[in-house]
Amino acid sequence: MLITDYRVQSVLRTYSRQLQRSRLVGKAESDESRGPLTEHVTISEEARRKMVMDRLAYQTREATSQQTSRETSESGMPQDEAPRAEES
Repeated sequence: MLITDYRVQSVLRTYSRQLQRSRLVGKAESDESRGPLTEHVTISEEARRKMVMDRLAYQTREATSQQTSRETSESGMPQDEAPRAEES
């Protein structure tokens, strides 16, 4: 049986393609099994400071809002509108 150079090259080309595809599929599957990718972001000191100040301002507003709503529900009316003793 005679095997031509063309047939050998064709088999090698096909084998190379299949091997490359299986590597790509294997890599894609291993990437999915690792879970979600995480990103690391580096920000400047000024931006970090602004972010912290914004977060503190938000938390302060939320805490104040919750405190005000608790005071309102306890007394039935806001603290500012509570009845005052009349001056004579």
